[in-house]
Amino acid sequence: MHISYEKAMAVVGSTLLLLAALIVVYYAVTVPVEKSFGERYVSSEIPLLFPFYLISTFKPLTLIVYCIFAGVALLLEAGKEILRRLDARLDIRGAKIVLVFGAFASAYEVIWNFFAWFATWEKNGGLLDLIANSYHEYNRLPVNFNFATKVSFLIFALCVYGAIFLSRIEGQKKARH
Repeated sequence: MHISYEKAMAVVGSTLLLLAALIVVYYAVTVPVEKSFGERYVSSEIPLLFPFYLISTFKPLTLIVYCIFAGVALLLEAGKEILRRLDARLDIRGAKIVLVFGAFASAYEVIWNFFAWFATWEKNGGLLDLIANSYHEYNRLPVNFNFATKVSFLIFALCVYGAIFLSRIEGQKKARH
């Protein structure tokens, strides 16, 4: 039985997104209480299942972010032909503008988070992974800087990848005509 490259990418991409969802649910259940939002995903360590001498553990959020990015990229690439056919009927310039704006806004958040995170750490000390954003008022819990920064960077990376992906589709469309 022959599986096409696109189907293999779709299966692997879907599996990675499912793995990310399972990690989210597992840590939401096993670490029900946290002092800052997202802390449960950065206060634990997941040991690697095979010998790896440079990095021996990952934070759950790191694996979640890696799985989401790789999963989305693989699913987009797997569905490229479908999207190319849709593009013949749609103008994707608006989507590219939204994605570039999302990249701009999330890049700003990443930079702001790093400055505020390290300013807070310099001022108060403590474990770098457990520092929460105390610069804003929150209804419930303050947001963990490590969590917020990684999620913001994931959004940045997805927006940039999406804009490049749509530009490639648009370029291939123009090359055909």
